[in-house]
Amino acid sequence: MNFRVIVSVFLTVFLTVSCLHAQSSGNIEELLKGIDEWVTTDTVRIHAYIDSTNAVTVKNLEQSKFWEQTMNDLSFLLGIDYIGSPQIDNTGRIYFLMRITGESASLFYMDNPMAWPVQITPNNWTEEGFIISSFNVHPTGDFILVSVNKFGDEMHDIWYFTRDGKFRPLLESRTVRYAGTIFDDDNPDQFFLYIDNRAEMHIGHYTISTGKLDTIYSEEGAFYPTDYHKGKITFVRWKSFSETQLAMLDLASGKVTDLSDITLVWGAGFTEDGRVLALTSAESKEEEFMKFCLLDPEEPKKFNILYDPKKETDGYLFMRKKGIIIAVLNNDGYSQLMGFDLNGNSVAVPKLDIGVLGGQSADEITSNDLGDIVFSFSSPVIPPTAFAFSLGDSDVKQIGNISTFGFDFSNIDVEVIRYKSDDGWEIPALLYTPANAKKDGSNPAIVNYHGGPPSQSRPHFQRNVAFALSKGFVMMFPNVRGSTGYGPAYEKADNLEGRFASLIDCERALDYLIDEGWSSPDKIAIWGASYGGYVVNWLATQAPEKSACVVSMVGVSDVDHTNKNSSQVFARGWEKEYGPVGSELTHKLSPIFFSDNASKPVLITAGYNDPRVPPSDPRRFAYVLSKLNKPVWYYEETEAGHGGSFKAQIIFDYTSYYVFTMMHVMK
Repeated sequence: MNFRVIVSVFLTVFLTVSCLHAQSSGNIEELLKGIDEWVTTDTVRIHAYIDSTNAVTVKNLEQSKFWEQTMNDLSFLLGIDYIGSPQIDNTGRIYFLMRITGESASLFYMDNPMAWPVQITPNNWTEEGFIISSFNVHPTGDFILVSVNKFGDEMHDIWYFTRDGKFRPLLESRTVRYAGTIFDDDNPDQFFLYIDNRAEMHIGHYTISTGKLDTIYSEEGAFYPTDYHKGKITFVRWKSFSETQLAMLDLASGKVTDLSDITLVWGAGFTEDGRVLALTSAESKEEEFMKFCLLDPEEPKKFNILYDPKKETDGYLFMRKKGIIIAVLNNDGYSQLMGFDLNGNSVAVPKLDIGVLGGQSADEITSNDLGDIVFSFSSPVIPPTAFAFSLGDSDVKQIGNISTFGFDFSNIDVEVIRYKSDDGWEIPALLYTPANAKKDGSNPAIVNYHGGPPSQSRPHFQRNVAFALSKGFVMMFPNVRGSTGYGPAYEKADNLEGRFASLIDCERALDYLIDEGWSSPDKIAIWGASYGGYVVNWLATQAPEKSACVVSMVGVSDVDHTNKNSSQVFARGWEKEYGPVGSELTHKLSPIFFSDNASKPVLITAGYNDPRVPPSDPRRFAYVLSKLNKPVWYYEETEAGHGGSFKAQIIFDYTSYYVFTMMHVMK
């Protein structure tokens, strides 16, 4: 790790148990005035603050008796490589992201499954801070558009790679995000994309031969193009995580047609004859799951149900030229494939092993125009790799093989349990238990809350879980109200005042471990990243007696501060989730204003380039806790965004989380 040494008066600001410069608690708003003068604007003071707190946090962690062995173990386990995000062109060439011993994934291809992989993207990208965000292979295979960001800033650039390996940047900016590329089926010289400068969004049109970028449509708020066909673009307006609206842009006339009311739409695409296929709740009752529907753009808002999965759909693949849909269904976190055509007739697809398609999400299933399909897959015992099949196949072929360096993951035991919240709702959770764990309250435990809030903890492959189980930890991953996987009603049940009920769900997870005898308060650590970081910040100030320590990773502590200092494209949508900025509700939902109640050690982290949770939010929370003489350590990674981007960062981060936890639950 590299740390700058800046001589400044802020070198006296140490956020540790042993090196605190506290003052009387006073008024938290008054304390915030002391940091708000510089926390978002004064670069010198910000870096001095980071350097001082990082130095002390790292020193305390590295002096722990747990540090060296934990670093060694996690360097081994987190060094295990992976294959993901496969795509296939019409020549049969398969492309995928793979990490082989390097710091981050590179783009590879092979011409047949299990053939020798050929690397496409250069090795020096890691040294320059570039991380591949996504890529899009043209159906012909003549070229690939590769999206990259720098040090986790998520301001994506687009690079052009030809089939013979030549490459050049097309669009580069550290203040503008270029993403969501969509090819023109009839003209390979152009593609469409969205342009986001964090204040407004546009749909753009790029001509490769001339290098010209044109803005073809703009409107207020967040909206994303989903498909292009014969001069028309479908796009989805994002109103909140629970509300979207489908619309269509006619490029010739500039006319925009609203194809749905404000409902929930997850993706939409044109059929060959110009109809629109959408996964939507437009024809679903409140308690029902989304359904696959068709509509004629000439008759907006008139959806016809094509297929009702009667369960959550994680994602789907629509093969326009074949008129076939492959849906990825969610069975309590595990994945199932289902195929059908535009008449609603079933199409045979392979049966998957127990596991999760795409890891955390199911957007990693793609095809070519010929009916060849590729997808990524993992399970608690199978590292992420990729598979292929063609329409009509009953079995899948593995594309590549990942070594586990001899480590045996087969003894990982996970089950889906349910516990009751205060109002009787059944809350699902994943529970991992060591083989020798006894229900006598003696086991160290980690309760890990996912981000989002609309996301879901899934039983995918997690290298660090194997480490935790080997150390005797029970691990629990709750899917509280607001999580995906259980239908739109469950997902939006945490909006506004409903968030208090969801936060009670989070607290009852701790009660479950205690009541069932899996652990006890002095042996429980609570972890969370992003929205999960918000959850543990809340629990740290509302239920400190139920855990021994807290690990808050890039988490929200002040709802209004984050909303005002992150992308304004999403500001109104966040208000529908949490409440209007400046309202009594957002104040009551912000853990920072309850900092007086915190009593257990807290490790707070942030990413200097984080575009989602501005690092000033975790900084402010750590500052206030330190001024209140609370046991808080703060670490901010200066070359990362919303979490670590490179292997060394990820290994350091997890080592820090586990060492901090073991210092407080394995005394």
